[in-house]
Amino acid sequence: MQTVWLHSLSAVSRRGKLFLFATVTTAVIAATIAGVNLASSGLPSPLDNAIPVISLLDKNPYAEYYYYEADKQERYEAYQNAHAELSADEVVWQVNAGLDREFYTEIMPVIDPSVLPVIVNKYHQLSADYVPADLVKLPSGKLATRDTCQAYQQMAADARKAGLSLYAASAYRSYDLQNRLYNGYVKQEHGDTARVDTYSARPGHSEHQTGRAIDLCGSYGSLNDFVNTPEGPWVKENCYRYGFIVRYQEDIVPLTGYKYEPWHITYVGKDVAQTMHEKNINCLEEYVVKYIDHQPLADV
Repeated sequence: MQTVWLHSLSAVSRRGKLFLFATVTTAVIAATIAGVNLASSGLPSPLDNAIPVISLLDKNPYAEYYYYEADKQERYEAYQNAHAELSADEVVWQVNAGLDREFYTEIMPVIDPSVLPVIVNKYHQLSADYVPADLVKLPSGKLATRDTCQAYQQMAADARKAGLSLYAASAYRSYDLQNRLYNGYVKQEHGDTARVDTYSARPGHSEHQTGRAIDLCGSYGSLNDFVNTPEGPWVKENCYRYGFIVRYQEDIVPLTGYKYEPWHITYVGKDVAQTMHEKNINCLEEYVVKYIDHQPLADV
């Protein structure tokens, strides 16, 4: 009889515990629902502008690159917002190169035009009196720096062995000559400088003044036809072997500001041209950011 009574008491105790657990669980659920309803009806004003906690855990996608510069963080973000299609890598090197600015703004002088490679573009200007010290004649009679001329002669000789013909139609141009050419184009375009800027550099901003840029003609004898000649594809594929790059390629027109010029090659030296070829870098500004302004700790 005592055993039965104890068993019944134990059962009652278990039921009591289950009831208590159910009561507490119900209360917790009710409190949670009430909290959600409270949150949905509006947070207290001090929390209205609170930063979500999750944002503190987000990684900075730009800081992952060795050429990241912390003082440019806001520019990276602004440039990304304007160019959502770009990767974080593209955003960082393009902003570092200053390509997020309007063309011909915040212009900086080229300090040492004799270095290889040298950046001369719509943000970097050569002085009006700069003339390369070692100009020599190309086979066509045009002038170029000695190292540019030697590299070109080797390339032209190898092209001849392949049954091709290269002609240097233009090379070194003085500041004054570039000034006359540019103003002549502006007159021809009835004052439309924006159009002229897509195919002619303003004085001081032309690579030709460095003596390291050459405009090529092929077997058809025309710059505009060069891409359709057998020489055009050959130069694009092989010029890096001699230290040249095709400077204004089709896929970087928005970055250079110049239309595609398959005939315009620039001497940057064999090491630079080889690295650009191996790393599939088409824009000289990208190379300068990643291999001159910043040095990779390892091969990347």
